[in-house]
Amino acid sequence: MSSEHEVITIVIDGKRLLVISLFLAVTIAISSIYVSGFYITQDESLSLHGQNVIINGTPVNFGGVVPVSAGVPFPVNFTVEFSEGYFTPSGTYYAPPPGGYYALFPPTSQPHIAIVSVYNNQTFIPGEISILSGTLNTGGKVTYNYTLNPLEPGEYIIKFMVWSDWISQGGVRIADNSGGYVKVVVS
Repeated sequence: MSSEHEVITIVIDGKRLLVISLFLAVTIAISSIYVSGFYITQDESLSLHGQNVIINGTPVNFGGVVPVSAGVPFPVNFTVEFSEGYFTPSGTYYAPPPGGYYALFPPTSQPHIAIVSVYNNQTFIPGEISILSGTLNTGGKVTYNYTLNPLEPGEYIIKFMVWSDWISQGGVRIADNSGGYVKVVVS
């Protein structure tokens, strides 16, 4: 074995430098989409997103807990948004302001039913189901306003679902976070 050092020379010509630069630019651009607050759905069939829940005037995230008074009907507001696309169905680039919910090729409109169901958290017995339906266009939002019946003291789960139709009629889940829930403590 020789103790001589071997020198390796790497030559980067213009073409290789261009390819490396383009690769880095695309990687940075795609990464910035996620950093800037965009959410791109992984499944094109899940083009809707439950954006906002307000129970009895209190904004709450899925998985959160909210108090409610016993024996009094209470309002529940559920906002659903329809994804915007980076590419329209005709293939042109579309770049809306940041911070939304996006899909690569969303349809131009999406009929749906928004379901709110109430379950007793101890027995898991369903207590109430409320259904509203509508159609959203690409990039649109709608807030559904429900008034739920009074509840007895205890703990309940309010589940939020967005389906294309009833399961018995071939309906499927069309929101990425369909099935999200909020725990309600009634006193």
